[in-house]
Amino acid sequence: MRLAPPVAAKKLSAAVEATRLLGKWTRLAQGHVMFGAGCSCGLGVGLGVADFEPQILDYLKTKHGVGGFAGVPDLLRSIVKEGAGEERLALLADLSRSLDSFEELHGGRRV
Repeated sequence: MRLAPPVAAKKLSAAVEATRLLGKWTRLAQGHVMFGAGCSCGLGVGLGVADFEPQILDYLKTKHGVGGFAGVPDLLRSIVKEGAGEERLALLADLSRSLDSFEELHGGRRV
């Protein structure tokens, strides 16, 4: 009986990773960003991850030369549609680190 190789041994697919990050973005966008000891909604501003979307897109444009997207979901959907967009893995890794930072700010909750 042959066992399947570990997940880490499989080559990461840009389309699969983009789909995973789209789900993560959607979940994070439904919450608020934590500042210091409390949620930003307590400050009367109610900042969410989507409020930082222009800065995230600008960072990705500067570092990876992608642009013309209305939002992070549009960017991720375009990568899914590309199919074999393996050159996008570095961009996805940078976006994943950014989302992980927001996740940590949101009370350390892992999504």
